[in-house]
Amino acid sequence: AGYGVCHVPSAPGCHQVTCVTWRPRGTRRQRLLGAGGPQLRVPEVAVTGAGDRFRLRTEAAGTVRLQLGVLPRHLGRFGVAL
Repeated sequence: AGYGVCHVPSAPGCHQVTCVTWRPRGTRRQRLLGAGGPQLRVPEVAVTGAGDRFRLRTEAAGTVRLQLGVLPRHLGRFGVAL
């Protein structure tokens, strides 16, 4: 289990996206016990406040490959141009 952030394409169609994931490192005791590992107290720090995210002690958690089907609708309302 871990956290990751990736770009979701705004163009219609099928897309393959690769998302690199990471997780909080935790203490030595937490790593030995396993039990799901440490979690972020404020999960939003994973996607906002890059300055806060860079202060975290983290380790790689693997890569997730996603296959997304995108059907754009009302994106102009949010300032997304196709």
